[in-house]
Amino acid sequence: MSFVPENPLEEAIVRANKSAMTRREFYRLLLESDLVVIGRIEGRDPLSDRATLAPGEKLQIASATHEGRKFVPVFSSMTRLEAHLQKTAEYVTLNGRALFEITRGSAFLLNPGSEFGKELSAEEISSLLDPPDIAAQRIVIGKPMQVLIGQPAVYPHALVDALKQAFAARPDVLAAYLVQIGFADQPSHPLIGVETIGEWAALSAEIGPCLDGGSGCR
Repeated sequence: MSFVPENPLEEAIVRANKSAMTRREFYRLLLESDLVVIGRIEGRDPLSDRATLAPGEKLQIASATHEGRKFVPVFSSMTRLEAHLQKTAEYVTLNGRALFEITRGSAFLLNPGSEFGKELSAEEISSLLDPPDIAAQRIVIGKPMQVLIGQPAVYPHALVDALKQAFAARPDVLAAYLVQIGFADQPSHPLIGVETIGEWAALSAEIGPCLDGGSGCR
């Protein structure tokens, strides 16, 4: 069955698969949209039309094994659920953020078996719910200093092409930015800003070789 988007989240899924620079929108909609999981609310009549989880109620969610790892199947619409199961099953619809909050520590598989899906690790979801404190990572300059920021006079095509290739393979990279920066007592040089929901140490180690003209970038 071909994948025809039925809502903004599914439209974002398609765009994110084609362009790494649209991933931020996908993750935003993932938290804001209603998602469908196989399961039931304990003690709730399956035919009940109440969509929210009341205080004190417990959610029972089905899990599955994919490539030797345990995931919770989650779907971006009823169409994706029905295409995956091809049979009747109990299901619950919850806001994405609420679902991930009450299942912290679980990994998810979005739209299993679909043309457009994604693995969501527990660490990735945790970063979405609790974004890193950017302020804590700022570098403080202890004395007045003249800084020039602008676009590179000579565009570093090799560097940008190498980084594009590296970032395309990293779903945790949401966006990247390029400027030319120069301090009063130093020659100017390109500066790359990376927005990621992943572990920065591992990412920086992987893209480090790209900074050498892209020759060592995987």
